[in-house]
Amino acid sequence: MNSTPIPRERGERARAAQQDRLQQAVAAGRLAPDIAGAMTDPALSRWRASNGFAVVTDIEALTGPSTGKIQVPGDLVREAVPSEVDTADTAALWELYRVVLADGTAEQQAILLNRTLLKSLWRPGLAEEPIMRVWESRFPELAGRR
Repeated sequence: MNSTPIPRERGERARAAQQDRLQQAVAAGRLAPDIAGAMTDPALSRWRASNGFAVVTDIEALTGPSTGKIQVPGDLVREAVPSEVDTADTAALWELYRVVLADGTAEQQAILLNRTLLKSLWRPGLAEEPIMRVWESRFPELAGRR
């Protein structure tokens, strides 16, 4: 009998191993339980599930600019997000907020995101659904905005 696992079995084992690692990280205080739960959500992209994401612990910490230009750190610059974004450019601001929600550290979120602007931009598609649910569970004032 062939003992080579079929792809489905490998996937199930990989998911189980990921869940074990996430549970250990939660137990050690290295990962918030809500983020760990989102990382096992099938709606989250594989890349994001493997690499994780951050969410600030206090929405009041989001003290980024509400007007003017935002200097974007190099690690967050993308084709759709230049190194400088004008808050008056709604499309560019939307793209910046999408990237910061997905890829920014909590510190970057605090510096770059403005809580009032985040509330005005909050709607489906701003981030992957599991990420949006974590934000909404932490900050209920966002939940009613979409």
